[in-house]
Amino acid sequence: MQTFQHSLPNPYKIARYFAKKAVQALYDEVALYPKPGLVSFIDSGAHQDMNGALFFRSLFGLRHYFFQIGLHTALGSSPKKLVTFGLNAEKTMLKITGGVNTHRGAIFALGILCTSICKLSAKYHAFSTEDLHYAVIEQWAQYLEKEHQNRDTHGTLVTKRYAVPDAKQTAIQGYKAVFHTYNELSNIIHDQTFFGLLAYQRLLLAIDDINILYRTGPEGLEFARYHVQQDICQNNREKSIQKAIELHQLFSKKNISPGGVADMLGLIYFLRHVFSREAK
Repeated sequence: MQTFQHSLPNPYKIARYFAKKAVQALYDEVALYPKPGLVSFIDSGAHQDMNGALFFRSLFGLRHYFFQIGLHTALGSSPKKLVTFGLNAEKTMLKITGGVNTHRGAIFALGILCTSICKLSAKYHAFSTEDLHYAVIEQWAQYLEKEHQNRDTHGTLVTKRYAVPDAKQTAIQGYKAVFHTYNELSNIIHDQTFFGLLAYQRLLLAIDDINILYRTGPEGLEFARYHVQQDICQNNREKSIQKAIELHQLFSKKNISPGGVADMLGLIYFLRHVFSREAK
């Protein structure tokens, strides 16, 4: 289990530090290639309305959001008071992208992780990935269960239709699959590309990806899981990357885009930037 140690002297320094890590993590996510069906700087995957350049402009525009929520959390603000920052960040994103949803999931999920790690850092100068996992649950679970109202989105439609966990339920559980995947792959964390590809595979097998279900139904999710399980193997880096490039073409043609996995990859890369010496 990895530990983060710091000597950040005040809430402003804490918030600035982790806002930078959040932006770096979102950059790493879009830069990762191959990741079957998803947007990168190479191509647009299964999407026609977005590309890597649009993602870059969007993620850069979110840097103030991550700083604001981190600062206010470190200064003692409750989750309920942070919601407005998230809504304003969505407006900023949509203004930058001309109405395209590039990072709504990341605004929610990475925003939660940022607040929890800033709160933890304001109290302690050293903590582990496990400490952060439980901090997310402690800070957010009760608010999300009792007060947070889901909006009518593609995610709520899919959740009702297929009875699968939504972004809110995933957060209530403290992003369990993210922390498990990160710890499971800690031995190859030095290899940013292969680490990301294997994290993509494990996350796709672990979570019911809302975006795939919305686009292609359970059949599409089953198809995607079968192929990533068959074709990507931790014991063969070169073959796995080549197979993933082929799967990227296949998924793109079949309109399979694991957007939920992409959001969780952002969290994985955030953990890598914080806890791994390899990323510093």
